[in-house]
Amino acid sequence: LLREVLVASGYKDIHTFDNGKEALDALVKIKEKKGNQFKEEVDILITDIEMPILDGHTVTRRIKEDPILSSLPVVIFSSLITDDLYHKGEAVGADCQISKPSIHELVDAVDSLVF
Repeated sequence: LLREVLVASGYKDIHTFDNGKEALDALVKIKEKKGNQFKEEVDILITDIEMPILDGHTVTRRIKEDPILSSLPVVIFSSLITDDLYHKGEAVGADCQISKPSIHELVDAVDSLVF
């Protein structure tokens, strides 16, 4: 559903991953290839909180702790966002947190972070 909504909103070249580790590994590979120009290949990361292997908070924290990847906007899109988890998202550096199923709010957030 998320892919369909983003494509309908004009986004192309969307990559999905089965778990947080795959997403982080893909970003690290792009960083190793492109260095500071990694954003030529990736504009934003949308993550859920609950994912196999690495959860969304861990992925976000690792991105934001990386001197090169830290400029990548990260949106946490999850049905699990409570007050406590919202504070945790802030603590790990998420640029935006949106509670599911607010898909149109997500598209607005992506637009504002990418453009």
